[in-house]
Amino acid sequence: MARGPTILARRFRDDGRGVSIVEFAIVLPILLMLMLGGLQVITYVNATRKVELVAHSIGQMISQTTPPQGSTIATVNATDLHFSYDAALVLFPYLLKDAPRQGLQWWQDITINYTGVAFTQKSTGCTDSADMSACYNANVVWTSTGTYGGNKRLCVTPLQPADNTAAASAGTLPRSVYGPGSLIVIDVVFTFKPTFGAKFFPASRVARSVYVQPRYASLVNYDTTNSDGIASKCPGY
Repeated sequence: MARGPTILARRFRDDGRGVSIVEFAIVLPILLMLMLGGLQVITYVNATRKVELVAHSIGQMISQTTPPQGSTIATVNATDLHFSYDAALVLFPYLLKDAPRQGLQWWQDITINYTGVAFTQKSTGCTDSADMSACYNANVVWTSTGTYGGNKRLCVTPLQPADNTAAASAGTLPRSVYGPGSLIVIDVVFTFKPTFGAKFFPASRVARSVYVQPRYASLVNYDTTNSDGIASKCPGY
C-alpha cells in the first residue's frame, strides 16, 4: 500500500500538462499585448490614409466650383464649406467613435482649414522657370477663421516659399506650386490617441495639406453673404 503515494508522485512529476499550462499563462499576456499593439498600428495607418483622403476630396470639391457666365471668378459660401466639412464624417467614420471617447463632438476631433491663394508677379522681367517662387508672391485671398481649430493661414502677409519636402505650415507654400494663377489649399490635422497603451505611447499628430488649382475658374473666392464666421475674405479681395 505504501507504493500508492510514490506512484502518484512519479506520475505528477512526469506529467507535462502542468508545464504547458504554466507556459501558456506566461506567454498569453505577451501575445495579447502584441495583438492589441498590432491593431493600434493598423488603426493609425488607416487614420493616416483617411486624413489624406479627406484633404484631397475636399480640395477637389472646392476646386471644381464653376464661375457664373461671363466671369472667370467662382465663389464658395459658408454652406459650401460646411457641406464639404461634413463630408469628412463620411470619408473618415472613425471620428464617430474617437470623438465621444474623448468627450468631443466629431467636428472637434479634426481640424480642416480652407485657404484661397492668388499669385501676383513680382516683376514682368522675372522669368526664372527653375524656381517660380522667385517671380511670384503668394497672397491669401480668403481663409477659414479657425472656427474648427485654428492654424489658419493669415491675410496680408504673403506666404513664404519652402522646400517641397518641408512640413506644411500656416505661413509657407511649397516652391513647386508657385506660378501664374491661384490655388485652393486644404490643411487637415487629426491627433491620433491610442486606445490601448495610451499611458505609454504618446498621441501622434497626423497632418496633410493639398494644393489644388481651380478647374474652371481663374480664382475661387469667398462669398461673405450670410456668412456665419467659418471663413472671411482678406482686405483687397
